[in-house]
Amino acid sequence: MAKKDLHKKPFPDETITKLEIFEAYLQEWLPVFIHNPYIDKVNVCDFFAGAGEDPVGVPGSPLRIMSIIERYRDDILAKELKIKVIFNEYIKWKFKNLCNCVKDREKKLGLENNVEIEYHNEDFANLFPKVATEIKDKANLIFLDQSGVKQITQQVFEALETFTSTDFMFFIASSFFNRFGKLKAFKNYFPDLDLAKIKGSPQAYIHRIIVEYYKEKLPQSSKTKLYPFTIKKDQNIYGLIFGTKNVLGAEKFLKIAWDKNKINGEANFDIDDDIDKQQPTLFPELQGKTKIEKFNDDVRKVIAGSKMISNKGLYDYALDNGFLPSHVSEIVRNLKKEGLIQYKGHTKISYDKCYKNPEEIIFKAIK
Repeated sequence: MAKKDLHKKPFPDETITKLEIFEAYLQEWLPVFIHNPYIDKVNVCDFFAGAGEDPVGVPGSPLRIMSIIERYRDDILAKELKIKVIFNEYIKWKFKNLCNCVKDREKKLGLENNVEIEYHNEDFANLFPKVATEIKDKANLIFLDQSGVKQITQQVFEALETFTSTDFMFFIASSFFNRFGKLKAFKNYFPDLDLAKIKGSPQAYIHRIIVEYYKEKLPQSSKTKLYPFTIKKDQNIYGLIFGTKNVLGAEKFLKIAWDKNKINGEANFDIDDDIDKQQPTLFPELQGKTKIEKFNDDVRKVIAGSKMISNKGLYDYALDNGFLPSHVSEIVRNLKKEGLIQYKGHTKISYDKCYKNPEEIIFKAIK
């Protein structure tokens, strides 16, 4: 499994997509704790930090982390929030460049009393258990931008699941499961993976299957939700897997994903060929439905089958299926216009009205 060194060439578009999603989520994540009166310290961990930037100066994840911290500098000072940032890079020359890049930005921040930065030049397998012991009960955002597939072992994944207040995002080269899955070395990392399921599915869906594989590893009592974002480069499929126990975190990630692709909110391409499904045809009854159209049908069935359901029930249903509260709110309003449901006032399908300051709304199906 030969590896290409991404840092010897300018970042390609798919790497930029990955970095933008992480940066956008960090931008949403940090203010939550700035405004939380019960949290006074957070950790941001970038365990495969790279060189800090590409050869033409496009920022990698470390400099994007520093930029977000700088953006909220005044708020951090006012809150007296403590932020610990952990950077790790195993390759020596990248580690040296990383330190030079970040330390230069660190000096300009003026947050010496608020921001602590740790630099590590260690193998991830050795470093992670030590750091995990220190942060497992803290508020954390963990970015695991591995090269390939082997670093996020079952043990690492199980550890992340036990963290009490942690959002994590990891990258995985999903195509590798198709290309190298039969190799003995590969099977050592994923001994119970159903390769037949991968071989029997379209190449575009490989990352979805890998996410389902990780979902099956979650304990039945787990509150962790996993969401995919598939990234295609030529014929190869890669992707991000986002994990959170917090419904607001789930909504924020999904909002970023749907902003990236309003067709499916799940990939940097038209993964289900939904654009073709929207084109006029002589035989519409034979034309498949788009992802959004299928969700519309599913919500209608849920409401009709339950006879009545709350705004919180529909909010949770939307997130569980990778959709936004705004998607289900629109469906509910249309159902009311069609005379198929009744409810009073506004839909109130939002985090604020379902969790933060709950106001229950009941939607009743009309026979």
